[in-house]
Amino acid sequence: MIKGYLRGVVAVAIVFLLPTFAAAHGVEVSEVHPSSLKTVRFTYSTNDPMAYAKIKVYPPSNSKVEAIKSFTDRNGYFAFLPDEEGEWKIEAADGMGHRGEISVNAAAQNIVETSNTAAAPVWLRFVLGLSLLFNTFLFFTLFKRGKRQNS
Repeated sequence: MIKGYLRGVVAVAIVFLLPTFAAAHGVEVSEVHPSSLKTVRFTYSTNDPMAYAKIKVYPPSNSKVEAIKSFTDRNGYFAFLPDEEGEWKIEAADGMGHRGEISVNAAAQNIVETSNTAAAPVWLRFVLGLSLLFNTFLFFTLFKRGKRQNS
C-alpha cells in the first residue's frame, strides 16, 4: 500500500518540480511607454471616425504578409508597438468600400522596458509544490491510520 502512495507522490513531484511545466502558464504584464507606441486615427472626409474598421499592418521586412490584423476602436484609433525599425504600412477598410492607408516610420530607439508583476518567482513555486506534495502525503497517511483505528 505504502509503495503505491510513494509512487504517486514521486510522479506528482516530478511533474511539479520540472521548471518547464511550472512556468508554462505564467503571465507577464508590462506597461509600455507611450513614446514607443505608434497611434493612428482613421476618419471619413466628414471627420467622423472609421469605427471598428478592419486593420492590416505590414512590417518593413515583408510588405506582402500582414504582421497584425485588428480593428480600430469606436473613435477610429489604432495603436501598435513596432518590433523592427523601418516603414510600417497600415491599411484600414470599413467593409463598405471606404479604405485608408498610411505609412509610419519606427525608429531604432523605441525600447520597451518590461516588469513581471503577475508571475510568482520560481523559488516560491518550488516551495508551494513541495508543500502540496507533503500535505497530500500527510492527508493520505492520516486517512489510512484513521481507517485502521476504526476497524
